[in-house]
Amino acid sequence: MSIKLLESVDSPEIQEFKAEILSKRSRGNILFEIKQIISDMTLEEFEGLTELLDLFVSQIGYVGLGTHWKEIHQAAAQKISAFVLTKDLAYSSKIMTIEEAEEITTKMFNFFQNSCKFFTNAVFVNNYSALSAWDSLTDATFDTGIIIVSARLIGILWVKDED
Repeated sequence: MSIKLLESVDSPEIQEFKAEILSKRSRGNILFEIKQIISDMTLEEFEGLTELLDLFVSQIGYVGLGTHWKEIHQAAAQKISAFVLTKDLAYSSKIMTIEEAEEITTKMFNFFQNSCKFFTNAVFVNNYSALSAWDSLTDATFDTGIIIVSARLIGILWVKDED
């Protein structure tokens, strides 16, 4: 049994969605990427998901976290996504409305069908409205987000902000 990540899924729908995210979160750097997973296994059969996460982030130029990945549930992933879209991580200044962020989050989750697993690099407080600790993927002062893994796709919504 093997797992391979192919090139980014580059559909017009994904490109349009990526442009929407970039236009609405105009501060800091945002990373949105979806890649196809080629495997003869189901998501439940994947062992070593941290290896898959590390392979994915290394292919897009970042550092894997190994055992420091934190698996989270879907509701937490939705709240984290809304948090990173609405607030600057360094200064907590407002970037977009919660309604816009929730709409983007819903669209993003719609790309992933069936069962999914969700991961982040951080510990959050105040109902996922602030970071308390994190392991950086990047060299930015602040970085966090979510990775979504299904049996056929892996995607990232990640934010890097500087103080």
